Amino acid sequence: MDAFETCPCWSGQLFGQCCGPHLSGQSSPPTAEALMRSRFSAFQLRNADYVRDTWDPVSRPKHLNFEQDERVWSSLEIVSTIGGGEQDERGVVEFKAKYELGGDTYLFHEISRFSRHAGRWLYLDASFPFHGKIAHQGQYLKNAPCPCGSGKKFKKCCGRNGHLPH
Repeated sequence: MDAFETCPCWSGQLFGQCCGPHLSGQSSPPTAEALMRSRFSAFQLRNADYVRDTWDPVSRPKHLNFEQDERVWSSLEIVSTIGGGEQDERGVVEFKAKYELGGDTYLFHEISRFSRHAGRWLYLDASFPFHGKIAHQGQYLKNAPCPCGSGKKFKKCCGRNGHLPH
């Protein structure tokens, strides 16, 4: 990815000023959120080595392979962060990400825990309040979470009026 392209982590910054230096090993993310964003970028760019290297050794999988991963990540929203600052030792980042796969749209809602080891942030583990299909060929599923973020099902919110939020 070119340093002058928009970063795939949805920060709005240029890749070379955001996740690029972390993925290339020039610097370590200074916060838990910055690590989460750089890991999201690594998933987008299919950089399994970076994802593995930023995973706590106790819980990291032995092998990661993105070669057959056909997901196209289409958005990232940071819901909240707790701790995880430059002076903290622990942090939690809650986020929602969408991806496209085979004409379907999926929502991936994760609450990730991070810990700092030897001055470097690492991903520990996560819980998943929701992970599932929300749309098929651009049409939202009636029992999926509403895309407006209300927390209601689509059919009980924006789907009731027959329109999507802007």
